[in-house]
Amino acid sequence: MKRERSISPRELSDARKAPKIEETTFDLPSGARLNFLSTTINEQQASRKSASANLATNCHKSLPSAIKAEEGNDTIKQESPSPSKPAPPGSLQYPHGVVKKTWAFGHPRHNDIKLEEVLEPQTLRTAVLSAFQWDTDWVLSKLKTPLKGGRTKCVFIMQAKQESERKEIQAQAASIRSFLRLVFPPMEGQTWCMHSKLMLLFHPEKLRIAVPTANLLNFDWGETGSMENTVFLIDLPRLPDGKKTQVKDLTHFAQELLYFVQKQGVDEDVRDGLLNFDFAATEHMAFVHSVGGISYRDDARRTGFLGLGNAVRHLGLQTDRLDLDFAASSIGSLNDSQLQNLYTAAKGLDVTSPSSSSQPKPDFFQNPRTTGTAKPSPSPLPSDVRKNLRVYFPTHETVTSSSAGAAGTICLNRKYFENLGFPRDCFRDYISRRRGLLSHNKLLLARGKRRIGSGDARGRVGGVEGGGGSKDVAWVYVGSANCSQSAWGNLTVDRKAQKEKGQGEGWKMNCRNWECGVLLPVPPQNFPQMTVEKKEEEGEGDGIEVKKEDPDETDSEPESSSTPDPRYPLQGKGDTDQEQLIGMEVFNGLVDLPFVFPAPEYGGREPWYFQEWQTR
Repeated sequence: MKRERSISPRELSDARKAPKIEETTFDLPSGARLNFLSTTINEQQASRKSASANLATNCHKSLPSAIKAEEGNDTIKQESPSPSKPAPPGSLQYPHGVVKKTWAFGHPRHNDIKLEEVLEPQTLRTAVLSAFQWDTDWVLSKLKTPLKGGRTKCVFIMQAKQESERKEIQAQAASIRSFLRLVFPPMEGQTWCMHSKLMLLFHPEKLRIAVPTANLLNFDWGETGSMENTVFLIDLPRLPDGKKTQVKDLTHFAQELLYFVQKQGVDEDVRDGLLNFDFAATEHMAFVHSVGGISYRDDARRTGFLGLGNAVRHLGLQTDRLDLDFAASSIGSLNDSQLQNLYTAAKGLDVTSPSSSSQPKPDFFQNPRTTGTAKPSPSPLPSDVRKNLRVYFPTHETVTSSSAGAAGTICLNRKYFENLGFPRDCFRDYISRRRGLLSHNKLLLARGKRRIGSGDARGRVGGVEGGGGSKDVAWVYVGSANCSQSAWGNLTVDRKAQKEKGQGEGWKMNCRNWECGVLLPVPPQNFPQMTVEKKEEEGEGDGIEVKKEDPDETDSEPESSSTPDPRYPLQGKGDTDQEQLIGMEVFNGLVDLPFVFPAPEYGGREPWYFQEWQTR
């Protein structure tokens, strides 16, 4: 069906009429037209996965049979962009930031968003887009590029590890170079995946930053009614009178964003363009990233799981006790050491700092290696890491009973899960609150307590004082990073460099993936009202503003969908420590919890193994 296009890069450098641009195509006997650029990218993407995974992915590319009959009604095109009155194009619709779920065909609209609504193509000048997987024809159909008589320019940040792959894509894009730049982040050595999803959308009066969990595929953005994702958005105003912000004066969020896109190889003019906007609204949030490859010393401390810990400390969100709930769509070869790295970082501890007396200490007395490097590991491993961390990933039964019936982008290998050291008891079945949907979300939800006076560096956001001399703390991460060492990195130390240059030297963070996300503290008003009032009296009422939806924007699905799915009984006595912490309702208004909670344990059921579909 014909759909309105929407995208926009930088304005053309001159006022002349944009030249007519023709796509490179091939006429097949059937009359179909094959776009060489799209085909090249699709072939490269397909080569990265097994045949069974690609077949499973194809199940999501068209509407499920249950709702396919509605397609002829052109429902997608005719449906109103939003249940409420739409904001004027280019306005500061989300000046304080907002988290929304992606729209899904066939489901009632409530606090969700379509790709067109994110892009706002009517006023978009420059669109900087990045993703792991692309449907370039579909993306370009959403944008007002010169191909459609528009003026939007594009910068696509894509994966291409081999030089031959980069050259092939560049050659096929030659005819649209006047409005399209391609950026291929460095992928030397063991860097295997350009997985980050980031949008920098330049409009005449604002910069919209969007960080989705979705790839640039139609089903990830809900058009086939089979997959759900999440996206963070914030609108930043353009500075008046052509002013620019000095890099040293940028917020921590902006500095990390600028650092990340520079490492990716984004051109200087695009990076310089970010300085034209006011980042003040990002003061109480953090941009978290994993830079692909090996980062050393100070660079190592600002990326991967060390970067997460740095963000937690910067925002004053350190905790003495913490529970983590991690919804992920891809699971690596996990073990307790990897979980402990993530858990330690989420508590705000820094294993690289010799001055931190409360942190787990790296073991520098491991057996010598010929490379002169050692892998730091907390010693001993806390016994509570498995008790206080849950991973939400669907079972085989949940996937096969979904609208699509399979999934090639929800990834876990049997050999990982059945490994002796794999933390199977941490896993819970991800069951969407929107029936039939599968999840490509990457959400890390943190709830904890900090003793008053225990290393509260800033203490300005994301927590309030509770009884017993403690403080409640909560935050959420939304981004591209899954639950794997590839996403969060592997920390080692060069003992020779550390001996020669000092205790703070020699750290190396090796991330096999490029990733990015945002860390958002839960605002004070989400905590019990009595403590919020006390905090406001103390002048500590700053935080992320929660976007309140209009009263008429209600979801027709029953509230009871937050209770366990009746198909699956809860195993054992459950998470007995939950009552000691503030409940998951603390996230209400900041992020809509997309999965059933509390979620059932696996019991005797198996997770979804994406490489085994149709082989049983």
